[in-house]
Parts: sequence; C-alpha cells; structure tokens
Amino acid sequence: MFGSKKNSELERFAEIFEAAMVSLFLQRGEIKFSGVRKARKKIMEYQGRMTADGSDKFVNQGASAMTTTKTYVSAVNFYANKKDLEKKKTLGALIIYIEQSFLAKLMQLLKYPVVDDESDDAMLDSAGTLCNIIAGRFKSEVAKAGYVELEMSHFMNHQNKAFDGVSFCENEFDYFELQFDINDKKRLTVDMTMGTIPKVG
Repeated sequence: MFGSKKNSELERFAEIFEAAMVSLFLQRGEIKFSGVRKARKKIMEYQGRMTADGSDKFVNQGASAMTTTKTYVSAVNFYANKKDLEKKKTLGALIIYIEQSFLAKLMQLLKYPVVDDESDDAMLDSAGTLCNIIAGRFKSEVAKAGYVELEMSHFMNHQNKAFDGVSFCENEFDYFELQFDINDKKRLTVDMTMGTIPKVG
C-alpha cells in the first residue's frame, strides 16, 4: 500500500455523498445537519477486507471517563455493472454507523413507522433500511454527475463491528470518514471508499 497512487476523484465522490445526505435528510424528515466533518484516511484492512468497527465512532465523555456506546453497523458494496456484481468485483463501499440509542428516534424523524427498539431484529432491519436509502441516493447522485449507474449489493448488518470486514476495491487505499451532527451532537458516521467510476460516453 505504500507509495500507492491516490484516487484523485475520491474527494469528489465524498462531496457528492455529503450533498446527497443533506438533500435526503431535508427531503424526508426536514432534518438540517448542524455540522458535517469529513476527513480522508487510509483503509485499515485484515485479510483483504476493510475493517468496520463502530466501537470508537461514538464516545460518551462522562465526568469520570470516556466510554464507548453500542452501535449498529450497516454496509453496502457498489459495482461498475451487473457482470462485476455477479463476479463480486467490488468498486466501492459505504459503511453506516449509528448509535443504538438514537436509531429508533432517527427513523421516526425520517417519517418511518415506529421501530420496536427492544427487538434486535427490528433494529438491525431499520439500520439496513437507513443504509439502503442513503446508498440509493448516493448512487443516484453519482449518476447525475455524469458517471455510469452503479449496481448495489443488499445491505449487511452488524452490531458494533463487522467481524469479517467489508469488501472494497482492490486498487483503492483511502476512504473518507464523514460525521453528521444533529442538534449539535454527532449522530451518524459514514465511511465511504470508491475506485474509479467510468463516465458516461
């Protein structure tokens, strides 16, 4: 990975993603983010897959010590076309992290039916639904920006950590971490990585 060439368009995709998030949340729930931060980072991998650990994404800074909070992790992969999807030739990945304690509230704000927050299955399904709509909007905005329409995998859900990791483009070495605040508190974190997307025409 050392000496690897940077994907010059990765920052562009991060900008497209941020704009897609802003428009999606405003449209569905009239939610305005009070803050957005993004940073380019090196992909950490294990056995060829991108690590996806939510344990350090949200920190409760109490009076005595910092403690981690329970987190749902949901991910999708992107592919350049249906043939690559069938071959599992991954072009990109989107990993969503959200605190367990806020997921049901966020889905309510986004005008979804009330979630049974005492059911792990219901909460995991809600995390996947959230990931799916975010990834779908991102895919749509990428196409509007002049790139080919990507294929997308089904969402994969985990609690706290994706122990098997997440597939990513073998030629990509960086990702963008984007943090979204609602009412001045970090409520959603997204890791996004993407290889070179072919342009239309």
